[in-house]
Amino acid sequence: MTQTLTVCICDYWQRRHYYHPSSCNNDPMFRVAAGGSFNHNNQNLRRLQLKLDAISGNYWLREILQQQALRRRLQERHGVQLLWLELQPPVRDTIDYKWADMLAHTLWEHIEVEHLMSWLSTLGGGFSALGEQFERCADTAGKISLQQLHIGMRLGDPFLQARCKLYYSISLIQRGQLRLAKHLIRSQYQFAKVHKEHDIRLVRMCQGIWLRLCFEYKERQKQKMLARESCAIGDGERKACDGKLAPPLIV
Repeated sequence: MTQTLTVCICDYWQRRHYYHPSSCNNDPMFRVAAGGSFNHNNQNLRRLQLKLDAISGNYWLREILQQQALRRRLQERHGVQLLWLELQPPVRDTIDYKWADMLAHTLWEHIEVEHLMSWLSTLGGGFSALGEQFERCADTAGKISLQQLHIGMRLGDPFLQARCKLYYSISLIQRGQLRLAKHLIRSQYQFAKVHKEHDIRLVRMCQGIWLRLCFEYKERQKQKMLARESCAIGDGERKACDGKLAPPLIV
């Protein structure tokens, strides 16, 4: 019966890794042994020794293990029983320029996006501060927050997206859209509670902005009460206002 071919890989540190192409379970990549020596019934095997670099050695190993015709040719025509691949450092290292370009482009894109986010945060904070007095500035701050949200969606960062939505809720509060801000803050608070171990600051942001929302509800209630008092006729009886305070954040 013809002896099957055995492949030995001798690496840079003289460690030997043996492979048997026709092992059990029909797995051509089955490794027989790693390190030490391999004794095949104490027989002297006819060896074909090749000295090559690691890249070429990887191609050789793949072809030997997968191509049955190549193994048969080595055995029948050349009588090879042991293929010895001795790996040596290559003269020049091979660089994957295509992958390097893809990685460099991705890294540079992230750097530029982070730089852009920093500028937008500074600009949005300035307009948000002016938005306390000017509605036009509050509207601009909201648009900046939406731009940040688009960047966060592109980066795939849910925590950045949540912060941008909270920034936008501040703009809604400044423009008097309290109901929309209430639902937006509450939804982000539910997300923050689930991931509070990862980012506790997000929970505190929700709580702080919610206090601001409650303050605006109280101010709106006071204004309605004053308006009713100024329009009261007759006995000047005070009536309860129709405005509603914001419900608790924790539900």
